[in-house]
Amino acid sequence: MLIRLLGTIEVERSGQTHPVRPPQVALAFAALAWDVRRVVSVETLLARVWGEQVPPGARHTLYTIITRIRRDVLAGDGAVVRRLGGYLLDVDESAVDVSRFRSLAYQAMAEPDPAPLLGDALALWRGDPLTGLPGEWAERARHRLRDERKETVLRWARTMTGRDAAAAVAALTPLADEYPLDELLAAALIEALHAWGRTADALTHFAQVRRTLADELGVEPGTELRRVHRTLLRSGDAAETGHVVPAQLPVDLRGFVGRAPELERLAAIATGERPETAAVCAISGPPGVGKSSLALRWAHLNRDRFPDGQLYADLSTVDPADAAMILPRFLSALAVPESQVPSGAEARIGLYRSMLASRRVLVVLDDARGAEQVRPLLATAPGCLTLITSRSELSGLAVTAGASLVSLDVLPDDDAYRLLAARLGEPRLAAEPEAAALIISRCGRLPLALAIVAAQLARRTDLPLAEVAADLARAGADLEPFAHSDPAVDLRRVFGRSYRDLPEPAIRLFRRLGRHPGPHLPLAAAASLAALPVDRTRELAAQLDRANLVGLRSPGRLRLHDLLRVYALEQERAADSRTVRRAATRRLLDYYLYSACAASEICYPYREKPKLEARARGAVLEPFAGQAEALRWYADESVALPGLLAEATSAGLDRHAWQLAWAFAEFMQRRGPWEQVLRVQGVALEATRRLGDRPAQARVHNSIARAHTRLGRDQEALEHFHQALELYRDLDEPVLEAHIHLGLTVSLNRVRPGEVLEHALRAQELFRQAGDVIGEARALNNAGWVRAQVGEYDQALADCRRAQRILAEFGYAQGEGHAWDSIATVLEAKGDLAQAVTAYERAAELLRGCDDLHPAAETLVRLGETHLRAGDTAAALDAWKRAAECYEALGDTQAAKVRDRIAASDQRT
Repeated sequence: MLIRLLGTIEVERSGQTHPVRPPQVALAFAALAWDVRRVVSVETLLARVWGEQVPPGARHTLYTIITRIRRDVLAGDGAVVRRLGGYLLDVDESAVDVSRFRSLAYQAMAEPDPAPLLGDALALWRGDPLTGLPGEWAERARHRLRDERKETVLRWARTMTGRDAAAAVAALTPLADEYPLDELLAAALIEALHAWGRTADALTHFAQVRRTLADELGVEPGTELRRVHRTLLRSGDAAETGHVVPAQLPVDLRGFVGRAPELERLAAIATGERPETAAVCAISGPPGVGKSSLALRWAHLNRDRFPDGQLYADLSTVDPADAAMILPRFLSALAVPESQVPSGAEARIGLYRSMLASRRVLVVLDDARGAEQVRPLLATAPGCLTLITSRSELSGLAVTAGASLVSLDVLPDDDAYRLLAARLGEPRLAAEPEAAALIISRCGRLPLALAIVAAQLARRTDLPLAEVAADLARAGADLEPFAHSDPAVDLRRVFGRSYRDLPEPAIRLFRRLGRHPGPHLPLAAAASLAALPVDRTRELAAQLDRANLVGLRSPGRLRLHDLLRVYALEQERAADSRTVRRAATRRLLDYYLYSACAASEICYPYREKPKLEARARGAVLEPFAGQAEALRWYADESVALPGLLAEATSAGLDRHAWQLAWAFAEFMQRRGPWEQVLRVQGVALEATRRLGDRPAQARVHNSIARAHTRLGRDQEALEHFHQALELYRDLDEPVLEAHIHLGLTVSLNRVRPGEVLEHALRAQELFRQAGDVIGEARALNNAGWVRAQVGEYDQALADCRRAQRILAEFGYAQGEGHAWDSIATVLEAKGDLAQAVTAYERAAELLRGCDDLHPAAETLVRLGETHLRAGDTAAALDAWKRAAECYEALGDTQAAKVRDRIAASDQRT
């Protein structure tokens, strides 16, 4: 299948071309294809199709359009997949002509002869892009594509000028008419005319462009046009131009891969909207991320943009106060005799900038340590570009020099794989794909780490990748596998250059951050690790962020690369005693335990609360403004929970281990994944056994049983419920025992339904004895639901309604939601579909409101079935769509089944 946007909107299948109609469907389809294989949010789709003023009912119309795209446009050759918050067009990127065009144009950058690939890219164009599509987004996209085509034609024509100047002139002439103020285009056409032997026409065109610039903009031709004009007048004799052309760039990196968005961004900066000014661009990022490699790759690919030369300086060993000492080297490269180089820094800067006036020069300043170091070396002449790399963020240059800032992160998985393949060969990686993936994971997709490992493997062609992957895994918290005799590529030394430049308080904080096992952590967790106030921690974290040793995420979160975490741990082991390290771990665990208990009290206020030990001094709490913030915190921090439990176990803090698991249990039971719940609670169970804490063991057995129930493993659930029950009976804990009986009603219903009512009534009695009114109401609801299963509808409805009233009175939304679901089930069984619909809607509203998404999804599925029984297909589809969204938020595979059901119903209607 081919999807064509570079002209009219069409799809080609099996050699047949099918136009996409009507315009609204074509526009939505183009909006998805524009971001092929990436999620496009519903809000973005609405804006692209309807503009800023989205009419009422547009969202429903969009669903209809998506259905038509799936059925009529794709016809089974691809898919529009629903993702949380949007849609994704799931076809191969090369099937979309825009993506293919961009890919070919990008691939051509790395080719010695780019003309064939550029020609193939241009051959994809069939006319004006997005022909016939209305609206602001389509017009913006058209303008962007026209500019990209112009740039591609320009690149192609430049490669053809020396071999087929006539073809170059034919391609450039209509573009020059279309863009009469584009000086680069005019210069290329003039050079092509001259190469074809039409120098008089070339001179005429220069004069015409010069007049147009003067009439339209009131300016004279820029550096490039003037250079081409001089070439014409002096027959290309470089000696007569008076210019010496330096070429100081270091060798380009072989095997460079990826970074397409960053290369495009640099190209956009170099050809910015204000060519009359000099451009400054600073590339920053963590150590080893490939800043220098990116800068040099772009510089080599774009040397032709700077015909007056390229200057280069490595600033890593230059004292920031002595940066002006680089200027004599630059002046010498620009043919200034040594005797004429001034002694004063200001005079040297003035001469340097004078020498660059009227020239187009690229200046690369590598590994700068700060903004002050590079300011004397900036090229300020129009047409020049200063490209800077730095381990520090140079935001000051954005203010004082209008610099564009490019932040570099680790490679995406695909590019990390391509980097290894470029150095080791694709067959070697394809033979051991799992080992290759492990190597990429252990290297954290950091280019320098990948390059070090690739170099080791390249020397030993007989060495299996699996052996290296196993060595990296065994190394654990150790950077020894990334050591190298060359300091420039030894990972510890590369990290150390950034680390040693920090002030001592920031160094101490960085060391502590290695204790955190997750990919990111809240500011309050960092403050607890360092035993510092949050405000002071924020200041130090900003210093680490500027040094690119951590990343600041909004709001108030830090991100630390895996290998930098290992480096931090190494530095901590070298600098701090075991007692100091253990105290930091205790503060971190206390932060999580007390914060999780506070979140539990906000989100699940009727849940039993454990007795906690006194909080360690220096451990702070997460401030929660309400339920939404607490749930967000739970979602972010549950990723780190397995690592935190491992830290607690390793430190012998078993009470923290099981209580942390308890504090997260309710959130994880509602959200899943339940296999993760089982792993976490398994660690907690071992901790309770070591402590000999029988009540805690019973609580953990209950949590494990609930997770097995969610997974449909009723036999395993029953085993753990019964173990918990035995423990509670010995302990005389009626409320906790009642909860077990309540849980048993779900698992037993699928295995031994005849025993269910007995456990519901036993739970009700135990709750009543303990004076737990909410628990008694929940058990009453379960009893009513059980009675409904055997046809005792009147008693069931009375029980469930009474339970609902009690739970509503006490404000227990989750329990009330389950009660309304039971009421709806009974009403549906009695044939009262209208009231059943109302009850199901109320149940879903309450359950979604308290973040109990799995039961909410099940309720919405039943609601849809009830609507269908009542003959309202549209309402059924709406309910199922809401159910699918709940399942998708949980990552539950049930989402796909519900989506299939929706699609099947859509086709029938």
